[in-house]
Amino acid sequence: MEWESILPVLGSFLPPFFGVLAAFMLQWTAKKYDRGKDRKQFLQETRKELEACSQGLLSSPFANILPIDMWESGKASGFLSLISHEVKFQLAEIYFRIKCHNYEAEKVRDVDIIAQTENGKKTTNLELKGGEQTIPLREWTKSEKFVHYLAVELRKGDQKLKKDIDDLLKQQKIWN
Repeated sequence: MEWESILPVLGSFLPPFFGVLAAFMLQWTAKKYDRGKDRKQFLQETRKELEACSQGLLSSPFANILPIDMWESGKASGFLSLISHEVKFQLAEIYFRIKCHNYEAEKVRDVDIIAQTENGKKTTNLELKGGEQTIPLREWTKSEKFVHYLAVELRKGDQKLKKDIDDLLKQQKIWN
């Protein structure tokens, strides 16, 4: 074959080919830009949610239920695919612990409702010990004392969870 016979065929084939290739490249670039925007938005909203969790952990004397809506919607919508595996693992670990906290907080609230409706005999004293002196604060039912115990135990875990959330929030490489 001679070049003169090939050129008309190439001339009719190449412009549409490069046009389609350029369209795919533009679409790929636009999709990459949109994914970057979505990733940044998802991480900003997740950071705000974790800040709210950190503030809510020790803000009241009773068990708070912490928000996990952004994390759950990120799982459902596929936004987790926009972040790296390392970041996803760190966030998943914290959110697992938050979900465990929420479960325990719900149980403390359930037991508290039962304790409030109980007409039990107040036999157990909750005491404040100051040195060698013991001061009874008031008489409690066994259920009320159990609620108090559960709330105190939940608080112990809350302090470590709050510290770990605050440490995660300080890691700038995650949020950029």
